[in-house]
Amino acid sequence: MKGRKPKPAEVREAQGNPGHRPLSTAAHDVPGLKASAPKGLPVAARRIWEELAPELARMKLLRSTDFGAFSRYCEHLARWGALTKDLRKNGETYTSKSAHGELERVRPAFLVRDRLESRLESLEDRFGLSPSARQQLLQRLSMAPPLPQQPGLFGDDAAQQSAPSPDAPTIPPAPAASPVGLLNRRHLN
Repeated sequence: MKGRKPKPAEVREAQGNPGHRPLSTAAHDVPGLKASAPKGLPVAARRIWEELAPELARMKLLRSTDFGAFSRYCEHLARWGALTKDLRKNGETYTSKSAHGELERVRPAFLVRDRLESRLESLEDRFGLSPSARQQLLQRLSMAPPLPQQPGLFGDDAAQQSAPSPDAPTIPPAPAASPVGLLNRRHLN
């Protein structure tokens, strides 16, 4: 498939609609959403799932249709962590002897980890977990206009009567749930 990768509906909504084209509505979750990790995941990948999945689901970036891609992400991240640990212990290169003398070669684990990094980057972009996607989301959310004031239940002024006076001290709104720092948590041992 050519062209840009499609973004999740929630990411598109948070970024606004600069082209003023009609946006499709976000898909609804299936009732009884299975939030636990798939049974086939290794232990390290399951730990990553249990740490990230609730947060992504709360931010509405993880849906039931994303479980296959997200389980691959968790498994790739766990494998990447194991390979990184191995490379720290054994080094990124090794020496081999041949007819031409001693040659320094790259370990196969280094090449596998490099491939995993590109897969992880594409999956992070899909879930809005890359730093650029996160920055765009935060920028759009900070520029979002406040919600309009709703009238009372039967058209009365009850909603307007409870509005604070201009003399009253303003209370800052509660901070929105932020995806910043989500990937900075220690989930690789």
